[in-house]
Amino acid sequence: MENRSTMVALAATGICAIFAACGGADGGSVAGGGTGGVAATGAGAGSGTSSETGSGTSSETGYGPDEPGGTNAGNSTGTGDGAGGDASCAGESSTAEIVPLDLYIMLDASGSMDERLAGGVTKWDAVTEALEAFFTDSQSEGIGVGLQYFPLPDDDVPRSCTTNAQCGDNGPCALRVCRDTFPTRMAEYCATDADCSESDACVDLGVCSRNGDLCADVGATCANRGGTCMRVTRSSCANPDSCVTEDYATPAVSIEPLDAARAEVLVRSIARTDPVGGTPTAGALSGALAQARAHAEANPTHRVVAVLATDGMPTECKPKDADGLAALAAEGVSGTPSISTFVIGVFDGNDDGAQATMDRIAEGGGTESAFFIDTNEDVTQAFLDALSAIRGKSLACEYQVPAPSAGQTLDYDTLNVQHTSPNGGAESTIFYVADEASCDAAAGGWYYDVDPATGGAPTKIVMCPATCTRFQEGGQVQLRVGCKTEIPPVN
Repeated sequence: MENRSTMVALAATGICAIFAACGGADGGSVAGGGTGGVAATGAGAGSGTSSETGSGTSSETGYGPDEPGGTNAGNSTGTGDGAGGDASCAGESSTAEIVPLDLYIMLDASGSMDERLAGGVTKWDAVTEALEAFFTDSQSEGIGVGLQYFPLPDDDVPRSCTTNAQCGDNGPCALRVCRDTFPTRMAEYCATDADCSESDACVDLGVCSRNGDLCADVGATCANRGGTCMRVTRSSCANPDSCVTEDYATPAVSIEPLDAARAEVLVRSIARTDPVGGTPTAGALSGALAQARAHAEANPTHRVVAVLATDGMPTECKPKDADGLAALAAEGVSGTPSISTFVIGVFDGNDDGAQATMDRIAEGGGTESAFFIDTNEDVTQAFLDALSAIRGKSLACEYQVPAPSAGQTLDYDTLNVQHTSPNGGAESTIFYVADEASCDAAAGGWYYDVDPATGGAPTKIVMCPATCTRFQEGGQVQLRVGCKTEIPPVN
């Protein structure tokens, strides 16, 4: 199987890393935190005589406060070709490795996924056809994928009930319903009028004596085919599905790299699943983030993201509101390791503010906005396009810290990221910033996943959002080792 850097094709993107040893008097020394001087002699040395040769001039008084491991103020002038310029750097070259990508997909398998689209297929069929195409796509080969569904049953909920007390937190027992919401699919079960909206009333739920249809006018004649609406005395708990994070954090299919055999396992799992139940979004999202984080902790060199795919607004588990769900997703981003959440929503128009809710969850999860699919379009193609976009967005943002040559160690103060646009032109240097909080909204930048100044060993080079967006457009990315790390110029 090909390695990950060739398995995943970023459009028009070539990626390489150049390991450069700046030659000193001893043929291989690089000045550290002194004056920043690098004497270049021997193979690959430039013809200039300054301590750091390159286009423009530079004056380095030590590492700036944002430099990896640096403590002293610094200033720099020049044309941006890099501290010291390419002329003073030469050495080995090696193909850079994109950080391995793993997806934990939390897939809505609620009863509404069985609704039919205009073409006659169900939403479930359309969505799972797209997933199967993604699993078998050659560009997905080697990407890690895990899968779980929601809702999952709460094993502590009784199979039937006659009182609200029997259901506990999963209640009420579905014996009464808010009159104004019945008989829509958004019907709300209730115990008292206080559970319904201000102008609504909580009424007994009934069943028609002639055909078994549900009704909400107990004692009246049923509108369809006659019969009497008889009060229901035994029902099921209104919220029988699990809200327990650990249930959803346990995958139906564990996260493993995709190949033909793994794709078959995922496809078989989907085939065994039938849509039923409500939409416990909060429990599912919390579980997805927990599993993604656990996997990231076990695989620290990987980028792990959660994908929430749903066709409905939350009906079970708290919080149900957009801000509360966004806060859950934000906890995933702010935690360690940081986990982003992508959202794919499949809706019949903007039901009940669905797009705003999905966008808020995605925003909280650090992915700006949801992929919102209207059921009037080609759902299978749109869903596949969303998955492909998630793959591309994730792969353009993180790179592995290059491994040094045998017998050498990597000086984190001497790595630079450079990019050439897909249209060619001059190579530009991406400035190092201390951390994500230091990213410039327009200029971007890059940082290590672990600040080497703290004594940790970084495993990833992470692009700031603005730089990530630029890299997604393609071009050539280079990692150059051997010249002092470039930081933003002091204003």
